[in-house]
Amino acid sequence: MMKAAVFTHIGQIEIEDIQKPVPKSDELLIHLKACAICTWEQRVYQGVNKVELPFIGGHEMAGIIEEIGPEVDTCKWHLGDRVVIGLLNSCGKCHYCLNGQQGACENFDHSKFVGGLPIRGMGGFSEYLAVSPNNVFKIKGDISFEIASLTEPLSCVVHSVERGEVNFGSDVVVIGAGIMGMLHLLLLKRKSARVIVSEPDDERRKLAVQLGADEVIDPLKEDPVEKVRLLTDGRGAEAVFITTPLSRIATQSIYMSGKLGKIIIYSSYHPDVPVEFSPNLIHKKMISITGTANSNISDFEKSIRLLSYKQIDPSIFISGVYELAECKKALTEAIKPENFRVIMRI
Repeated sequence: MMKAAVFTHIGQIEIEDIQKPVPKSDELLIHLKACAICTWEQRVYQGVNKVELPFIGGHEMAGIIEEIGPEVDTCKWHLGDRVVIGLLNSCGKCHYCLNGQQGACENFDHSKFVGGLPIRGMGGFSEYLAVSPNNVFKIKGDISFEIASLTEPLSCVVHSVERGEVNFGSDVVVIGAGIMGMLHLLLLKRKSARVIVSEPDDERRKLAVQLGADEVIDPLKEDPVEKVRLLTDGRGAEAVFITTPLSRIATQSIYMSGKLGKIIIYSSYHPDVPVEFSPNLIHKKMISITGTANSNISDFEKSIRLLSYKQIDPSIFISGVYELAECKKALTEAIKPENFRVIMRI
């Protein structure tokens, strides 16, 4: 048997004893060591994201290999290897998965039974998971499991920045300075972009400057569209990344964008309020609007390298670390708007 933190009702998460998974002949048994609490799990806890309960959340996870199935390549995988896990909810067989776009999987389903668990969910809030090596990525340096657990959110931002096709010296706007906006900032600076961050919170604007933001905007005190145009000699930005779930920002970003600009809608929206925009403006300015969700295997590989080689250091975004037995407190802290990422140590 093993321990798992299980969502039992809206606003309730309990530690339960459940059956420890037994790996198949072609699987690895991973002893999880850390799992970050994503906004997705926070919304499950609050009843915004509807799932069939009971449910084991957690998809930003890291651990060690404890058992290796007899059909697994032991030249590549070894007992004690430090790893991260990802992409458990993609099927690996549909058109998109077979073309390397696992994040766009046609059968992506959060309600699957994964990892050999007897309860539905993504499984990171449990002590063990049995998974295919295809879903496992080696930690290549001496970073902590807590840092490694942020591979998944970083991989989503890698995917987003790649879709933005940012070039050296581009004028780029990041709207929102939560953890995902801040990770966009860090990656975009690695791309040598000039990054403008729009964020109403004073402390987060200050942190954005410390992390390399070239300009910051307080949208409560100044018109962000006019400020961006002023900062770009009237042209507008070459890319705008929306990382905050306010529908009106999507319309605003169109006017913030320059000719041939790209708008990348990163955040999910709850509630999903439709917006109005001028199609003629999109036509004349030749603006591209795209969404980005999840990540692919290649994004995971890039992300674990960025973290392992300390090209990106997200430690400042860890707002608290709690033991699995403290799951209720961990969720309570994770939901607080002033916090970035809270991590459960398993």
